[in-house]
Amino acid sequence: MSFLKKKGVRSWLITSASLLALFTTVSLVATQVKDFYELLNTVLPGGGPRPIYKEGIEPNYTGKYNSKKDAHAAARETNEKICEEGMILLKNKNNALPIKTSKSGGESNPKVTVFGKNSVNIAFGGSGSGGANTSNATSLNDGLRAEGFDVNPNVEEFYKDDAKSGAARKAGSKDLDSGDTTVLSTAETPQDKYTEEVKSSYTEYSDAAIIVITRIGGEGFDMPRVMTGSTGYRNEDDHFLQLDANEEDLVESVCKAGFSKVILLLNTGTPIEVGFLEKGTNYVTKKGYSIDPDKIDAALWIGYPGESGTPAVGKIINGSVNPSGRTADTYSVDFKEDPTWFNFGDNRITANKNKGIIGGDQYVFDVPENEQPEVPYYFVSYEEGIYVGYRYYETRGKDDADWYANHVVYPFGYGLSYTNFEWTLQDASEIKDVAIEKDHTYNIQVNIKNTGEIAGKDVVEIYGHAPYTKSGIEKAEEQLLAYGKTDLLEPGEEQTLTLEINPYYLASFDYKDKNNNGFTTFELDKGNGYELYVAHNAHDHEFSIPFSVTEDIIYDKDTVTGENDVTTRFTDCEDARFNSDTGLGSILSRGDWDGTFPVSPSEDERKGSKELLGWLQDKSDNNPNNYDDEDMPASEEENGLVLRDLLPEDKKPNQDSYVDYDDERWDTLINEMSIADMANIYNYGSYHIEASNTIGLPRINCADGPVGWACFMDTSRFYDTCSYACETLVATTWNDEMAEEFGEMVGEEGLVGDAKNATPYSGWYAPAMNIHRSPFGGRNFEYYSEDPLLSGKIGAAQIRGCNSKGVFTFIKHFAANEQETHRSISGDISWVNEQALREIYLRQFEIAVKEGHSRAVMSSFNRIGTRWTGGDYRLLTDILRNEWGFKGVVLCDFNTIPSYMISRQMAYAGGDINLATQPVSWVDESSVSDVIVLRKCIKNILYAVVNSNAMNGVVVGYKLPYWVICVIIIDAVVVATIAVWGFFVIHRALKPEPIAKDKEKTQN
Repeated sequence: MSFLKKKGVRSWLITSASLLALFTTVSLVATQVKDFYELLNTVLPGGGPRPIYKEGIEPNYTGKYNSKKDAHAAARETNEKICEEGMILLKNKNNALPIKTSKSGGESNPKVTVFGKNSVNIAFGGSGSGGANTSNATSLNDGLRAEGFDVNPNVEEFYKDDAKSGAARKAGSKDLDSGDTTVLSTAETPQDKYTEEVKSSYTEYSDAAIIVITRIGGEGFDMPRVMTGSTGYRNEDDHFLQLDANEEDLVESVCKAGFSKVILLLNTGTPIEVGFLEKGTNYVTKKGYSIDPDKIDAALWIGYPGESGTPAVGKIINGSVNPSGRTADTYSVDFKEDPTWFNFGDNRITANKNKGIIGGDQYVFDVPENEQPEVPYYFVSYEEGIYVGYRYYETRGKDDADWYANHVVYPFGYGLSYTNFEWTLQDASEIKDVAIEKDHTYNIQVNIKNTGEIAGKDVVEIYGHAPYTKSGIEKAEEQLLAYGKTDLLEPGEEQTLTLEINPYYLASFDYKDKNNNGFTTFELDKGNGYELYVAHNAHDHEFSIPFSVTEDIIYDKDTVTGENDVTTRFTDCEDARFNSDTGLGSILSRGDWDGTFPVSPSEDERKGSKELLGWLQDKSDNNPNNYDDEDMPASEEENGLVLRDLLPEDKKPNQDSYVDYDDERWDTLINEMSIADMANIYNYGSYHIEASNTIGLPRINCADGPVGWACFMDTSRFYDTCSYACETLVATTWNDEMAEEFGEMVGEEGLVGDAKNATPYSGWYAPAMNIHRSPFGGRNFEYYSEDPLLSGKIGAAQIRGCNSKGVFTFIKHFAANEQETHRSISGDISWVNEQALREIYLRQFEIAVKEGHSRAVMSSFNRIGTRWTGGDYRLLTDILRNEWGFKGVVLCDFNTIPSYMISRQMAYAGGDINLATQPVSWVDESSVSDVIVLRKCIKNILYAVVNSNAMNGVVVGYKLPYWVICVIIIDAVVVATIAVWGFFVIHRALKPEPIAKDKEKTQN
């Protein structure tokens, strides 16, 4: 074996051993260590194991489309319809619109110039979970051309050339934890970059100027409230949601350039300040703008239109579509005068580590240095109480027309049409002058007649008014109770809408027993002065319908489940034991607007006590139930029952479920599973649900939303699907049928699913249902509205559509998660009183559960008070499951690093599955309580799955993930390469060495 001593052989041995050790270790870790295996399944193209299906299985849910291509094409059409119904005509001076084209009955194609750097780069959607692939989106200019407009190519090319018009806008930060002040530029082109060549092209394309104003949004950052340092900022008081200097100059210059008409397009996912559009608001003077509102003829809000929505813009402008969208938010004059301005994000006090300045939303604890927390704790104070959006503006402006005119540009529920409608109160006899009763709903009928010359749709809105007593429970002047949208009415055609009024939605949550009747629940005080307003929007009322309450109406039992107590659950959010630790100074009251108006928290208010720190660090289960005295449940029984056996033989759903939650076979089924198998399903829930061969549970695909099937971590898993319009644009349709059609289309795409592997998409992390508390919320575009009833009704309709195609929807983010700043470092603390929590921030989820029958929920990163929502028994069990009767699975938001997102606490609170790739095991197999809690989690997961399209087939096995095959191939190539190399090295080493000629001569 002397050849082993040779240098070449030794080098081969050392190198080969090192490479084999390296590749073997990497391969084993990647494929055998569960945490790494699941992480790679999530982030690598191709996803996880690929199922093999049994042939001949009849599906429970059937779709209309046989291919991804056909489903995608239909989805694009649905999205365009959403945009046609949801885009809002805000202004139309002297009937400037429509501008007819050959596509809409005109004699020629108008020549138009589209202005704005972002016109060639509009925001089709946001970023993060609310973003999707829009690489095949129809550009704005192409959408206009498709509808017959001749678009100025010179200006278009000018904007596309960054060297000439300036750099394009940049995306916002996606850092989920930093909370640092984000400064974004609008990227609008300064006027000095417009050459004479560009300007000379206006003359030929002067039938109309279309100016595009864009604002982006995304996960991980809120809208900047400072613009210092950005391109085009005017002064230090500017914020991102007003025109910057370059945009102001653009509007002013276009208005003076001789165009026949000037039209403004708002490409935003949240309201921006638009006081410059209307006279009478003093906005132009207040902000120092030189814009003349009279020079702007029309304004259209287009939201984020998704990949196929831009043709709807052209159809509305040319009159092929009569706009019928209505605002889902109040467009106030000055966002700095909104009650949330000083209590949002960093509370207007920006941290500066270099100067030792602590941010205005961070606690400094009164504890010794060695007891200071390892991570900072942040908070947000909902000191505006119930006065969010129109509830504030309509209440405060009720008796002061001047105040209202100077604070509101466009009210909630507002939108214009190209035609006129005449309303008649057909029948209100069920409630007019009636003393209403607790368990009744009341119908009113409104007849709508199109008295104009163009076909169109109209929206009827019903608001409820409850009388307010100073020092009593807070009550907004009005709140939305019902709405309806007509069909497309031809000129002269009419339709009668029947709208149902549920008094429960007008009840106030008297969390402090302000009326001294001994109840702390939803209540309607006895008395007269109650009214319904049949309205065009929150401010313009058409009819008033009086009614009364003869005795206090107390909703101390849930209106649907009827058995469980409805009472205060979150008294610690204002409990005296916290003193100033609650972050809630005074709550805004209509009895003293000025004296209770929110302000930024003082330094003293940002000091946290030792007790508060202890509650924040509490990792207890917070579960009143103890199961240790019960018998240990069976496990690993062999009874042959599989999940699909629970389905009825006729495969027909009972209402919207195939399998009942109380089916007696659940225990038998779960008894077959091992504890390890159940724990595996609980622990690893990142964009999927783990398979269990024991009970025939297939691996389930779950995707982000809410704009369609997406996963920003693995774009290859959810592919060739539509990127729909943002949720706000869905809400502005004010059309439940449209929202349900949207849900059905998402379900159709889910049924086609991963066509390469014949696997459906079953779980959808959507719809997102938080409230537009502040216009600066970074993810407002993902959410519907400032109003909980509109959010709930639209969301419920969308969920019903998804349910009909077997998709279970994780309504999110449950709850009080209305900002991105510092949301997930240690669980941003939402200090909110229970009246606001119940009436504003939980109501839409309640409607989604009760009327939409959602079978899945996603909890949020934040805390309500000191308890993380995903580990809060009061929220997930007392309210969600017991009060509302929710049945299904609760998933946490992405559990990556945060130490406060505790798996055991979550399970005991009512959470069922960890959205994680590297979870912490919590189950003690010898603990009866742990096993019983785990079994409940598994039942909740399986209930959602068995009633979904995941049961359309029977999985008989799995192929290896593509990346594992690649690992095997790479390993084989490495081994083969080493072997071939070794063959030549050893062969050379074993060859006899040639005898040198000099040596031969010497020997001779």
